Amino acid sequence: MVDRLCGGGPQSIAKLTRGAGVTRQAVTKHLHVLERAGLVHDTRHGRESRWEFEPRRLEIVRKYLAAISDRWDERLLALRRHVEKTI
Repeated sequence: MVDRLCGGGPQSIAKLTRGAGVTRQAVTKHLHVLERAGLVHDTRHGRESRWEFEPRRLEIVRKYLAAISDRWDERLLALRRHVEKTI
């Protein structure tokens, strides 16, 4: 779902369902979960809602994971140095 939204801009549930191999209800459920996570939002256009990916939230997560990764790298390097000293 995220991949489809990233590549195609704002899309209706009908368009997102096409070729997905799941029901409209399943797509709607996925969208609402992503919406609660702050990763998508919808905009009404007449009777239709168009869903769009919200990249800012994912960027926050990416930065957080990068910081954790950096800390692990530092700790693993410290462990390696310690092990090399004792051998």
